[in-house]
Amino acid sequence: MANAACMADGFDKIQKLPDPVAGCPNFRRVPGFKVYCCGQPTIAGFEAALNKVCGDTYPKDGPIIWFNLRQEADVYVNGNPICARPPNKIGEYAELGAITRDIAKANEVEFHKVCETRK
Repeated sequence: MANAACMADGFDKIQKLPDPVAGCPNFRRVPGFKVYCCGQPTIAGFEAALNKVCGDTYPKDGPIIWFNLRQEADVYVNGNPICARPPNKIGEYAELGAITRDIAKANEVEFHKVCETRK
C-alpha cells in the first residue's frame, strides 16, 4: 500500500448519462426495481442521491443500504473520493484479483494511514 498511487475518482467528462445528479456520477435506476447505481460519489453526492431517491420522505423511516463494490481502497479528502491504485493502473480499469471484504477493509485502513503521512 505504501507504493500505491492516489487517483481522484472524479474527472472531466465522467458523466455519460443524461439527467446528472451533482456529485454522483452516472446515477441511474435499474428498470423495474428500487435499485440504483452510480460511480463513486462525493460526500455531497451521497446526499444528492438520497434526495433524488427519497424526495420529500428523506430521511426514510426504514433502512437504506448502500453497497460499495470497489476493489480499491477509497478515502475521502475534502469531500472528494480518492482511491489507491497500483502506479501502473492510473486512468484505466484495475482488476485486482480475488479481493474479499476483509482484504478491502484492511487496504482501506492502511491507505488512510498512508494518506495521513502524506499531509
